Amino acid sequence: MKPNPIATAALLTILVLPLSADTFILKDGTKLEGRILKEDAESYVIEVQVTKSIKDEKTLAKADVTKVEREKPDLKAFESIATLVPAPDMLTADQYAARIRAVEKFLSDHRGSEKTKNARDMLATLKREANEILAGGIKVNGQVISPAEYRANALEIDARGQEKKIRDLIGGGHFLDALRAFASFDTEFKGTLPHSALLPLISQTIGRYTAEVQQQLAGYDKLVKDREAGLSRMQVVDRRNAEAAIKEELAAAEKQFKAEKDARLGWYTIQPFFKPSMQETLNFAKLELNRLNAAIGKQTGDSGKAYREALQKLSGADAKTRTTILSDARSAGVPAKYLAKLEAAANR
Repeated sequence: MKPNPIATAALLTILVLPLSADTFILKDGTKLEGRILKEDAESYVIEVQVTKSIKDEKTLAKADVTKVEREKPDLKAFESIATLVPAPDMLTADQYAARIRAVEKFLSDHRGSEKTKNARDMLATLKREANEILAGGIKVNGQVISPAEYRANALEIDARGQEKKIRDLIGGGHFLDALRAFASFDTEFKGTLPHSALLPLISQTIGRYTAEVQQQLAGYDKLVKDREAGLSRMQVVDRRNAEAAIKEELAAAEKQFKAEKDARLGWYTIQPFFKPSMQETLNFAKLELNRLNAAIGKQTGDSGKAYREALQKLSGADAKTRTTILSDARSAGVPAKYLAKLEAAANR
């Protein structure tokens, strides 16, 4: 349904900014952002953005406007690139290239901007880091690791990078995403020091997440009862439509749950009106908690160190010694992906 024209100050305060907009401050204190389409001695005709896809026109009498704050297009444009530096950890060369293009476009489109120096400094930083990445380096914990250092410590560095991502997810309260990320981390980096260091935090996170799920499960019956009560108060047609929508949502929830179960995801997407998603999550959480708690403090090896030492020993080793070194690395728990790196080094 097409919205009515803007008529109240309350609505004006929630308008989305267009790509380029001035701010009009009215006598009643309202701030309205919009792009001037037409202006004469008596009024402004401005275009306002109601939503991302809906625009509207409004005429403002100049007598009602106390101040017009003209937007500077270059400052608005700079806002869109200001967060490109510092670049996050573990970006690819292609991701750096996209950031570089964005900054170069700003410099090309807004010559003489007061933000030119900032943008040039950003561009220099991005290009310097991109060159390191192209040469085989990697950025971890805010620092770019040289190609040589990365090659020598690839397993440990990759593990620490993934560990940080998981800790950041937990710190942001994204428990489900963190637990799913750890499931992959647990397979790829088991035996590394970052894996060992992360286990107690993951155990705590499972406890916090399952408490949330248990609370949802405890409120399930009331949630369903309240929904039924709401349906009973509807008119026949409205109720029929609502019931059809509920049936469709339930089918989608069942389909997603089945797909996640077939994929052995374990950490299922919680659906408030689909009890199995909560029950199965709690069952899986109990098994995981027991498994991880049993492993805390029990790690004796360091596959990151084993990888590093194997790489050093391979240099100049004869064929028989290389075979032994690779076998020892495998026994030390070096994951398949990193064994392949060692094998490639052995065959050079």
